Amino acid sequence: MAKYIFLLAVTCLFQVVRADNEEKNDTLMLSRVFNYISTVDTAELNGTTTYSYIKSKFEVERRNIALLPVPSMYRVAHGPRRKYISESYYRSIHHNMENEEVKRMVFLTTIPHHKIALPTIGKFLRPKIYSETIIEDYILSPFCRTNKRFYKYNVIFLPQNKVNIYFQPRIENTQLVKGSVVVDSVSGRIISGYMNGEYDMVSFHLTLKMGDKGAKSFYPVSCDLMAKFEFIGNRIAARFSASYDLTKVIDDHTSEAEDMQLMSRLRTKELRPEEIEVYREFYGDSVQRNIEETKKERSWAKRVFWDTIGEHLLQKTTGYYGTNDQGYVRINPLFNPLYMGYSRRKGFYYKFDIRTTFSFSENSFLFARFKAGYSFKQKQFYYQIPIEYHYNRRKHGYIELFIGNGNWIKNAAARENALANLSKETESFNIERMEFFKDFQLKLLNNYDVSDKLSFQVGLIAHHRDAVEKYAYRKAGVPVSYRSVAPMLEVSLRPMGWKGPILNLDWERSIKGFMNADMAYERWEADLQYIFRIHRLRNLSFRGGFGLYTLIDGSKYFLDYTNFRDNNIPGGWNDEWTGEFELLSSDQYNLSRYYVRSNLTYECPLLFLSWMPLVGHFIEKERLYGSALIVPHLHPYTEFGYGFTTRWVSVAIFSAFRNGKYDGLGAKIGLELFRQW
Repeated sequence: MAKYIFLLAVTCLFQVVRADNEEKNDTLMLSRVFNYISTVDTAELNGTTTYSYIKSKFEVERRNIALLPVPSMYRVAHGPRRKYISESYYRSIHHNMENEEVKRMVFLTTIPHHKIALPTIGKFLRPKIYSETIIEDYILSPFCRTNKRFYKYNVIFLPQNKVNIYFQPRIENTQLVKGSVVVDSVSGRIISGYMNGEYDMVSFHLTLKMGDKGAKSFYPVSCDLMAKFEFIGNRIAARFSASYDLTKVIDDHTSEAEDMQLMSRLRTKELRPEEIEVYREFYGDSVQRNIEETKKERSWAKRVFWDTIGEHLLQKTTGYYGTNDQGYVRINPLFNPLYMGYSRRKGFYYKFDIRTTFSFSENSFLFARFKAGYSFKQKQFYYQIPIEYHYNRRKHGYIELFIGNGNWIKNAAARENALANLSKETESFNIERMEFFKDFQLKLLNNYDVSDKLSFQVGLIAHHRDAVEKYAYRKAGVPVSYRSVAPMLEVSLRPMGWKGPILNLDWERSIKGFMNADMAYERWEADLQYIFRIHRLRNLSFRGGFGLYTLIDGSKYFLDYTNFRDNNIPGGWNDEWTGEFELLSSDQYNLSRYYVRSNLTYECPLLFLSWMPLVGHFIEKERLYGSALIVPHLHPYTEFGYGFTTRWVSVAIFSAFRNGKYDGLGAKIGLELFRQW
């Protein structure tokens, strides 16, 4: 009996030791994979030139009218065909690991008007599997040590110094993937593998083969991608095939050529019969026929309605202009429900944006933007038009002309002055609206970076403010409008350079009589901002500062701060949600002779809601908010909130406290559909 007990104890001990050794081996193998990127000299990639070939096929399995506003899908949504094919040949110049210059040399497609469909899927063809995120700033890589806690691994040792590593997420979330890779057990280099995932309404299966030498082993030499896009009953299947690190075949000066015979020299594999058939249906019976001669004419009405009006109403428009394509323009859709938003104070609002740049040289360019919005609750149209001429790109030297109509601004002192002169004739006036003035702003400034640690702005800022209830002010015999013209100076200090905190010091002084100004004031502000990036997708944002008016001119004053103001044209998740007071009455922005404020935000993926079953799968990022403010009559005002973003919307819920007492609950919602498209 003792013998059997002894054998059982020895067997158990052996199993424990064996399991412990296997766990140590697994941990050692994973460490080699995590550390592989640090063992390779990335500088050897600098200055190299490579070529690549990409083929994509699309099949529209189901479609309806909801496909029309989807970016890049307008032509596919109302086109006569269900199958499309595209081929591209690129030249890539690698300046360093983070900077790659890509030029498309040859391009063929059966999508009407030479368009590109679902470009966001193409990002999956160049994954950075050793980085913290695989594609740009999303999808956490299982082969980065920082993300190890989000994944489970199973390591299986194979012959010939190879290892198979299976990985799967600990929770079901759109930022995580599952799959398998084959690894060189000696170096930790990933040889090949596959991964499955789903992000931004695109489910995908990616198969890749990695490079085998030096820094090129960080990138794939070939990729095959099967993807499916689904949106409100629409379903499109896509298949991509990419080959990288190809040798030079054609002259580097070739650009945007649409040549079937030339593409036949560049293909890494022959077209399949079904792919040839797609080309044949589009170009005609002979795929070698001149492409321009095979384009089908359409009626004038269809061209104008569908191609011109329809596309510009529902789709983002981009393009180049100039003799050498020095100019670039981007126009958001004129009418697209995806650009709606909501907040408690503004109600529903619609945003519109046009921006353009034109390069004169490597060191100078012109930038202009028209950013507008309409608040349905306030029945107010807002716009901002900055025009910048950058004369020294290296030093951020530029001259800016800014035009904007800003927010309606309050002046209670002006109203009381008017009411005093009206005696009893106030019944026909809207007394509440009498304190509002419409603000038109014009600013001209020059910005220059003396160094990475010091910048300055100097210029003039002018305001023209008209009373909303002009008749009442005329009846009272008091001014209907006020004008101010102020020299301004801003100094920016960056003690740790561009990656550290920024302290902005602002001064503004309006002089009565200067350029027809009829009011005087002096304002000082200080604003400190810092984003501490804990990891690529995890950061802590801080903003704090104060401001005060040291001079006001009787009843002729408007309290209008640079760093403490209402955002009339809010964007989405990344548009200053970390530095605003969401529930604060707009009155406080224009009635406070001084303010002291602070805002703190923590952003992280997979924080709270992401771990919940079902709904947690769709949460991309989460935030915690905390804000405090001291102004006259509020000592203090505080807000606390929680927010998250998904593929559809970003949502934040805030609670406010006024002088230590609960002051209400509110929410902010922004549409995020296709923001990364």
